[in-house]
This record gives sequence, structure tokens and C-alpha cells, in this order.
Amino acid sequence: MEQKVAALLSLALSVITDRLLTIVCLIMTFSLSTWIMNNPDWVRAATFGWFSVFVFLPVLYKERNRDKAISKPMPTQRDGEES
Repeated sequence: MEQKVAALLSLALSVITDRLLTIVCLIMTFSLSTWIMNNPDWVRAATFGWFSVFVFLPVLYKERNRDKAISKPMPTQRDGEES
């Protein structure tokens, strides 16, 4: 029973961590965009573009790998077969 609870807590923390990482990236991108709106400049816009790409690519990669791991079917063992 304790192993099931530990596994469930581990799964919940990994989901929360992924979502929290996405939320933190959104907040940082929003704050940088407000910085750009304060005094528009091409350098600030370029900084915003590079920052957004380099922040969201790892997050998207991690979420895509997590989605593949969740949707991947587990191999089943037939009766009488050894693995």
C-alpha cells in the first residue's frame, strides 16, 4: 500500500513540476514583454524573441517526452511466457 502511495505522490509531483515550470516561463515572458512595452526598441524585441525561444524549447521538449511516455503502451506478458 505504501508503495502505491509513494508512486502516486511521485507522479503528482512530476506533473506539478512540469506545469509549474510552464507557468514560471509564462510569467517571465510576460514580464519581459511589459519591459519591451515600456520603451519599445529593436534590441529589446530581439532579446524577447531569443529569450522566449530558449525558455520554451526545453519546456516543450520535456512535455512532449512526458506525453509520449504516458501514451506508450506497456508490454503485456502472456500466460506461460517468460520475459
